[in-house]
Amino acid sequence: MTNTSKAVLLTVRAVPFTAAMIALMIGMGIATRTLWHPAAPDSDLLQSLSYGTPQIALRHWWTFGAGAMVLPRPEFYPVVGLLLACGLSRYERKVGSLRAAAVFIGAQLAGTMLTAVLLLPLADGAWPWAAQAATQVDLGLSAGAIGVLGAATALMHPAMARRSRLVALTYLSVLVMKSGLLWDVEHLIAFLTGLGVGPRIAGRRHLTLRMPHIAPVNIRSGVALVIATVAVANLVESIYPGMGGIFGSGQPSHTPMHNLPVVVLELVVALLVADGLRRGRAAAWWIAGFGTTAVLLNTVLNSRGMVRTTDALCCVVVLALLVVYRNAWSWRTPEGFAAKSIRRVVLALSVFACMSVALVWSQRNALQPAPDSFDIVRQAMSRLTFTSGPLRVTDPTSRMVLNAAAVLWALVLIWLLVPFLKADRGPECGPRDTLGQLLRHHGGGSIGWMRTWPAFSTWTTKDGQVAISYCVVGTVAIAIGDPVGPESSFPEASSGFRQFCQYAGWTPCWFAATPALRDSAPGWRSTQIGEDTMVDLADLNFVGKSWQDVRTARNRAAREGITVTGGRLSDLSPALVEQIEEISREWVLRKPMPEMGFTLGTLAHARDPEMRTHLAVDAAGVVQGVTTWLPIHRDGEVVGWTLDLMRRRPDGFRPVMEFLIAESAVIFADEGYEVLSMSVAPLARRTPQTGPRTMLDRTLDLMSRLLEPTYGFRSLLAFKAKFHPEFRPVYLMYASPSDLLAISVAIGRAYLPDLDTRQMADLVRGLRTRPHTPVAG
Repeated sequence: MTNTSKAVLLTVRAVPFTAAMIALMIGMGIATRTLWHPAAPDSDLLQSLSYGTPQIALRHWWTFGAGAMVLPRPEFYPVVGLLLACGLSRYERKVGSLRAAAVFIGAQLAGTMLTAVLLLPLADGAWPWAAQAATQVDLGLSAGAIGVLGAATALMHPAMARRSRLVALTYLSVLVMKSGLLWDVEHLIAFLTGLGVGPRIAGRRHLTLRMPHIAPVNIRSGVALVIATVAVANLVESIYPGMGGIFGSGQPSHTPMHNLPVVVLELVVALLVADGLRRGRAAAWWIAGFGTTAVLLNTVLNSRGMVRTTDALCCVVVLALLVVYRNAWSWRTPEGFAAKSIRRVVLALSVFACMSVALVWSQRNALQPAPDSFDIVRQAMSRLTFTSGPLRVTDPTSRMVLNAAAVLWALVLIWLLVPFLKADRGPECGPRDTLGQLLRHHGGGSIGWMRTWPAFSTWTTKDGQVAISYCVVGTVAIAIGDPVGPESSFPEASSGFRQFCQYAGWTPCWFAATPALRDSAPGWRSTQIGEDTMVDLADLNFVGKSWQDVRTARNRAAREGITVTGGRLSDLSPALVEQIEEISREWVLRKPMPEMGFTLGTLAHARDPEMRTHLAVDAAGVVQGVTTWLPIHRDGEVVGWTLDLMRRRPDGFRPVMEFLIAESAVIFADEGYEVLSMSVAPLARRTPQTGPRTMLDRTLDLMSRLLEPTYGFRSLLAFKAKFHPEFRPVYLMYASPSDLLAISVAIGRAYLPDLDTRQMADLVRGLRTRPHTPVAG
């Protein structure tokens, strides 16, 4: 048996119901030839197997089962097959074959039969859409697949489940209102059925209508998702118009691909605004509010019959969400930004309005009925909201010209939105001198002085007594180390920083947090991501067999005339500085990957006058190795030093690092300092991990494996063990498991901000050729 056959057999055994459904669907597609040839609307196949209200009137109930296994068009097979292979199979693995089959069949029958039954008494009524929908028939089992997706949300994390349900319900509801095809209604009812039975199948609580307290960041994400989903549904309806929706006449309101360039650009604008809302941009809230109001007014003023009711309803829903949850966007834009942007918008609007009015006036002979001045202005202003005006355009060339005006406005609007939505806003960050004062007084652990690096911003509490340093990568704010301040203030400071990030539209997390913060900050989860390595200088000696490597390095250096010199980098001689830069450049060039950042310092950081640089120099004045050191403060004094940068000459004295660190420790001890830290070893740990492994644990382990050949995090941790430090665990803290994917990506980008596509491919290729060695624990 081949490997492929074994894989197929294992899959069938794991998900037999899914495999049976896919096989039966493909078999029926071959038997009916719809797998490669679409069925004609009036074909015998469609009439005999299809289900819908007409079949109920004929009492052909069996068609709701037989017709489910046939799809009318070849392009539907890969779509439905993908839903089954990805959605149903995963659900079957989670809940078992019998339960998955019950949900799938129940949702399929509920979506199709209930829709047909509901339309039966409306078939001869005065509702145009219902009368037309009651004559339609359908084929396929897409309703069951979508119902399973609804039930599967009960297995998700609550935050992810809410977002998924919101997106699906918004999308399906908008399609029912704007397209109104029979299968649109079936899909919505099937999804609602899945939502209803999903919690019972999963053994969880039933869905309730009670609204829980929702954090501002979740409110902003929800509103953004609604806007983006409505825009996507509009694009789908433009490509495939359906019957004009439940408020329509039962006939398509436009031709397929109608006004597609305008709708695509409208989608781009909507996604830009939605992203700004998600990030908490106050400007995005104003843009969304004014834009939605303009669309609503244009829809009401230019509406022809009931066709535009859905557009107006969507606008009302979006406006209601923006107004009700307006406090979720509470921070103002930076000083001076609003005035500058308003001038820019007014100028753009004025120029475009004049151009649009002139353009419509030039095409007035192609408009019906004959327009007056007011009609021309209304027709021109409709271009601003990407909608058709009150007049009908009879000439195709004129229609194309007028649509070009809407495309031009969309491009101008995108140009206006980009600076609006990129504007960072929020409370002023604490000044760096305040951070320095707090660090000197309270200390900040072994990585305390790292917070002063330019890559980090600082947030302070209102009283200025606690500071938190962070960097923003994408939409994730990574706070480094514990808050700088009294330990008793950690709970309040962590809560305040979390609220600050929520209003800023960022996902907060803590990198290299100590047990003190982990145990005192409520509402955070944690996983160990490395270990700090502390050496007590008071008891330092190099006696015993375990210090053999260090003693050998010191003795050999003495024989070869290598000594240690150091001080501030700016105080060293130009000749020594030139050699240091040469060693650093050569070290970077010899690496196949770019120099890392974030918690790993560079030579530029060593120019800080508060830092020290130690060099190993031979008798000829050649620099063999370099180390840089960060100060550790307590009660206004420096009590120790943290190792930061390590560089060695590739063809020089091999044990230079053992010698240089040992001699630096002796120097620090002689100068009366208490402790030496060999810094936090990121992405590596010696202590075993307890508890279940999360996605973040697996991602960090993967990053460690990818980067080990180049940067050697685990090798570095083993090297530090030569100095017998005390290993202290450090943690990554996060608010919700749903944030783990974004946090994992952000940490990777923080360490390797300059990684290009080719280098990423090299990392992955190297991972595939190396055996897996799990991290301890």
